[in-house]
Amino acid sequence: MKKIALLFWALTTGMLAKAQQTVYAENFESNVAYVSDAYMYSFAPSTKAGTWNGGVNLKTDGDAKINLRQGWGNGFLLKIEFKGAAVTIPNINVAGFTNLKLSYEFVVEDEGDAVVPKIEASIDGGASWVTLPTVASGAGWNRDAKSVALPSGNYKTISLRMNANTLSANAIMFDNFVITGTK
Repeated sequence: MKKIALLFWALTTGMLAKAQQTVYAENFESNVAYVSDAYMYSFAPSTKAGTWNGGVNLKTDGDAKINLRQGWGNGFLLKIEFKGAAVTIPNINVAGFTNLKLSYEFVVEDEGDAVVPKIEASIDGGASWVTLPTVASGAGWNRDAKSVALPSGNYKTISLRMNANTLSANAIMFDNFVITGTK
């Protein structure tokens, strides 16, 4: 009996050590106050430096405006207008983790068709980017949970860039970015 208990303990301890752990999480709230459903905040990302819940400041090219839309209760979504500025989360610390995965929620605004979001990853501080293999969302206002593997390899930081929808005139929205990995 002791051997079975010891074997069970060894197996479960080993499995738990390899379980996915949250490495990074961002809900796009940045310490903005709730006003009302569908309210839109618009600001240069530099004005919210140091206030993002994930601890990494969001960026846009040339400090272009970023939009946070309130919706679905008192939550916030990162809204990127049709052909709007891409939003980057630079240099997320993932040192010591492998098997990295990104999960997120995705919404297409209005009665738009399904859209495949273009999310890119960089493991060299933004010098080069690879497009992640994302899948289409449902049609307009259909909030979908998605998950995608991040590039494999031994790197210390990863940057993520969310690009605008360029195929139709509908804005896209992201929420609850979570990176998990194994230690």
